Amino acid sequence: MIFSPSLALVKKSLFGREFPGRGAFFAANFLVGDIQTGIMPLLAVYLLLSEHWKAVAVGESLAFGGLVTLLAQPIAGSMADQIVSKRAFFLVLVSLFAAGCFLLCGSHPSFGLILLSQALIGVAQAGIVPVLSSVAMGLVGNVRFSGVLGKAQGITHAGSVFGAAAVIFLTSQSFSVNIFVFYGISALAAGFILLGVPGRKIDPLRAREAEGAEGISSIRQLFTPALIFFLSLLFLFFVANTAMLPLAGEKLSGISSLSPGRVMGILVLATQGVMIPFSLLAPSIIRRFGSRFLLSAFFILLFLRGGILFMATSMEGILLGQVLDGMVTGVLSVLLPVLVSEFGKGTGRFNLLQGIAGTVVSAGGSVSQLLSGESIKFWGRDKTFLLLGGLSLGIWILHLAGNQFRGFAKKEDE
Repeated sequence: MIFSPSLALVKKSLFGREFPGRGAFFAANFLVGDIQTGIMPLLAVYLLLSEHWKAVAVGESLAFGGLVTLLAQPIAGSMADQIVSKRAFFLVLVSLFAAGCFLLCGSHPSFGLILLSQALIGVAQAGIVPVLSSVAMGLVGNVRFSGVLGKAQGITHAGSVFGAAAVIFLTSQSFSVNIFVFYGISALAAGFILLGVPGRKIDPLRAREAEGAEGISSIRQLFTPALIFFLSLLFLFFVANTAMLPLAGEKLSGISSLSPGRVMGILVLATQGVMIPFSLLAPSIIRRFGSRFLLSAFFILLFLRGGILFMATSMEGILLGQVLDGMVTGVLSVLLPVLVSEFGKGTGRFNLLQGIAGTVVSAGGSVSQLLSGESIKFWGRDKTFLLLGGLSLGIWILHLAGNQFRGFAKKEDE
């Protein structure tokens, strides 16, 4: 009994105020971090170094998965707005993810099998994040959304750290396709755990940020100049950012004797370990500095990361680049849905906007993979880091120019 007040204080600091089904909600977020973050970079390194695929073929297969996600995300977001049973929809999505993972468990997978796996995983990833955000919005509403989301993202990144540690353990001797079995089982577990959130407590109108059943905006009304400019910046950021992690993994594999799985496990572990505190602190950071300043800082840090990875000749240098990635991504994982929620407030299209933003992110990621694949052929891996870093510097200049747009500045300052 002596320790009960202290335990209650710790519990409150970690999870915030009570809301229905918060334990199940946060547990599902933990497992989502476990399954989502590492699988694409891990698959890239597996195909490159264990199956000896050419970089162009790997880039094409990953780009296909990104294309599927790109096309599916607006549909998944719209479905998340309209489907009342968020938990059942989530269970379907994670089942597709698990099926895609299990397809990777055979020896020497063919190009066609990899594409099928990427299609299933891509469809699942299109909807997983919007549905979980929809559940959070439906449970607590817009006022508490950023606080709950910050904690959820911190727990998600903790799940990614756990997943990376599991990868390192599973590959302690050599690379094993059991990693993909692990991801598939974790995905199914997330789906069943979310059923612990009381479905009747998820307000379907609040979950889509609708002011009433009749107050749903048309899709055309959503696309203001401010939103279009914001989505353009988002696209370019992920063009510059996405390919850096698998390229860093490939570079680290070339200068160390570690297996491919352990290399990616270490990189993901380092990145996600930094993301945890920055996600938890993100609501406070956003309130203190504002979104415009943070977006500028993200572009500069991405530029520095490209330069560090270009010059790195040791594991320490590469890990430093991943620390910068963890800082940026930790805050951005909270800032992005919060900005989307502000654009979607009162429209009843919150989850559709999340899907559109996710499509933009996926499009940027796909272009990043294709760009890096072509760049490697002509200039090599290290100069590709310079190319991506230089692109981020150009985006920063564009962002500064865009701050002159009165509508965009006004939207950010609200």
